[in-house]
Amino acid sequence: MYDQNGVNSLDNLMMREIPVEIYKLHKALNCKINKNNMFSTCNHHYNKRLSHFCQKHDEVICAKCIPESHEECQNVQLIEKAADTAKFGYALSSLESRIQNLKLIVTDMLRVNADNFSTLNDQKQTVKKKIKQIRSGINAYLEKLENELGNDLMEKYKVCVKEIDKERQLYLQQKENLDDWTREIKAMKNHASSVHLFSMAKLLHPRQKANEDSVQKRLADAKTSNIEFEQSRILLDFKRLVMSYGKISIRESPALMSSAHRKAFVIPSLLSRNDKPPSPVVSKFETSVFGNNVDVVRGCFLPDDRLFIPDSKSKIIYVCKTNGANIKKIKLRHVPKDACVLDRSHALVTCGDSGIMMVDLRTLSPGTMIIPGGHCSAISCNKDKIFVVNDECKVSVVDLKGKVLKQITTRYDPYMITSNKTGVIFWTNYNNNNVNSILPNGTSQNVYSGSDLRESTGIATDNRGNVYVAGCDSSNIISVSRTDKSSKTMYAKRDGISSPLGIALNTDKSKLMVINNKQIRVYRTHSN
Repeated sequence: MYDQNGVNSLDNLMMREIPVEIYKLHKALNCKINKNNMFSTCNHHYNKRLSHFCQKHDEVICAKCIPESHEECQNVQLIEKAADTAKFGYALSSLESRIQNLKLIVTDMLRVNADNFSTLNDQKQTVKKKIKQIRSGINAYLEKLENELGNDLMEKYKVCVKEIDKERQLYLQQKENLDDWTREIKAMKNHASSVHLFSMAKLLHPRQKANEDSVQKRLADAKTSNIEFEQSRILLDFKRLVMSYGKISIRESPALMSSAHRKAFVIPSLLSRNDKPPSPVVSKFETSVFGNNVDVVRGCFLPDDRLFIPDSKSKIIYVCKTNGANIKKIKLRHVPKDACVLDRSHALVTCGDSGIMMVDLRTLSPGTMIIPGGHCSAISCNKDKIFVVNDECKVSVVDLKGKVLKQITTRYDPYMITSNKTGVIFWTNYNNNNVNSILPNGTSQNVYSGSDLRESTGIATDNRGNVYVAGCDSSNIISVSRTDKSSKTMYAKRDGISSPLGIALNTDKSKLMVINNKQIRVYRTHSN
């Protein structure tokens, strides 16, 4: 494999006959290269030994690199001079420490991988057992139904047999009487006088007439018994109704690495020592600034970037800056449920059975009531149309006078809703992980469902048509793309998200308010 100079003969062959990229790949994968030469040849020129160090580019190079790429670099020196203190310097000791830390992490991840394999095997056996239990339960239930049906069949069979036997006995008795009369007439015709024959005929005539009437009546009412079976309509369509026992899915969760290894694993930052990544949080404050007994679940931005926060325990709406300062109260006649902005001068507030209240934003005072009927909860609007949840599994489209223009039935009960500028309604349901939409023509669609979203709550849309959704159980805010329905986690626990409920975007969609475990946070969205 190696020639007299210690050079891999396959290297020589590859240098002559195949492209550079394949040669580099071979070099990277070939673990039998002489280790003394492992870090001594140039990455850019074949078989050229490293001879210089460029301080500007922090790179070791060969002599051929200098006129090609480093001619204008001022701090290029011989590698021997640059390496005088390398054996005892910080750079090497730091690199050694990082290599050791990374080895520990890789070892830990191999353990995690092995544990995951073992856990998956256990989970597979558990799922198989559950599937068998389902089948056994179905078999037992079907057997019970079969036995009940069999018992019913026997009862009805016995009833039919009893009725047929009763009718049969009557006919047998009549046949026996007719046979006797036939024999008597035959015998008397041969031996009796005309007087006896006449007397017999007159005596038998009414009896015969009675028998004829009886048979004629039974013939008119005669019926045959039949046992029939009508299969359950559900069983006729069983395959469509029961398409599977359930659904097998994969849910990913963070690998349980050693906390010591997580701390040890430090990725070098591309920022300078004085730079810090910008925090996505614009402001935050506790809801207790409004009082100790407030219950804040939903809210929205006003056109001037102030917050509009209903208290679902009292008849008050709070208006404040994004940091919770300059609080003003709007006292209502009813307890508020949800709110949205209609225009620069008005907001709409749902008030349960009382309807929808219009609030004057110029005077911060309650105005007229809009009465669409039902129990009004979640609300959104677009121009002069109001979208409100006012019944179970119902979204109504209402005009400003309270006239219901359309009512759309949803598969689940909407928890929160929003709408975009084209009139598409988006809604969530607290008990599942889906994001749904209602098109202007009333057609319903599933927009998104995924393992990264659990217990979907608050929802909002930006100017690009992307949808922001809060996951209460997953403690995150995801963004669902308008174009390909892909999701991206915008904010998570690391950003302070904890069991979020309501969310709202401001007018220019650059800020996102999150009502979050008795705290209100405002985040940058970088959206236009």
